[in-house]
Amino acid sequence: MIPNRQTVLANIAGIITGGSTANINKNAQGARLTLYLQTRAHRNQHPSVASFLASGTCIQSIYDTMDSWGMNSRGAQMEDYPAFMANLQANIGGFTNVEVAATSFSWTNRAAVIQSLSSLYDSLALMKTSGRLVSNAKCLHCVFPDLCPPADRIHTLQKLYGHTGESKGKFVEVLELAYDVIGGIQNPQQYFDSQWNTCETKLVDNAIWLM
Repeated sequence: MIPNRQTVLANIAGIITGGSTANINKNAQGARLTLYLQTRAHRNQHPSVASFLASGTCIQSIYDTMDSWGMNSRGAQMEDYPAFMANLQANIGGFTNVEVAATSFSWTNRAAVIQSLSSLYDSLALMKTSGRLVSNAKCLHCVFPDLCPPADRIHTLQKLYGHTGESKGKFVEVLELAYDVIGGIQNPQQYFDSQWNTCETKLVDNAIWLM
C-alpha cells in the first residue's frame, strides 16, 4: 500500500491542476524527448497493437526510447535488441488482450484493463538484470500511453514508497493511483502540450517527478 495515499493523490492532482507539469519541459529536452515523441508518432500510425508490434521499426523506437531513459545505466541492463523484440512479439496475444479490455475502459471502469496488464506483466522479460517493474512500465507506456505511466525507481518508487523495491503489487498500485488522480481532475486534457505532457498518465508521471 502506498503510504499516506490520499495525501499523495491530492498532492499529485494539485501539481497537475496548478499547471506545474509544464515545468518538466524546461530541463528535459534533447534525444530523450525526440525519441519519445517519435515512438508516440509510430504508435499513432498503428491503431492495432498487433500491427505496431509486428513492425521492427516500431520496436526499435521503443528500445531506443527506453535506452535513452536510462535502462542501460545505473546497474540496469536491457536485453539485447533481438531478444527484446522476440519477447514483445511472442506476447502480441497478451498485448491484444489489453487492447480488447481497453475498449470498455474508463478511469472508474478499469478492472479488466488492470487484470490484463497484470497478466502481461508476468510474461515480459526485457532486462538481463533482475528488475521488472520499471522496464515493464516504461515499455507498456510506449505501447499503451493512455493506460500506463512510465514508472521510475527514484522518481516513482522512492517518492511513493520510500524505497526502490519492486513487485507486481506495486505496479498495480501505481496504476490504481494514476487512474484515481486522473478520474478526479476535470478535463485533464487542458494540461497537455506537445512535449512531455502528451497524455493523462504522463501528466501523473511528471507530477510525481515534481513532488
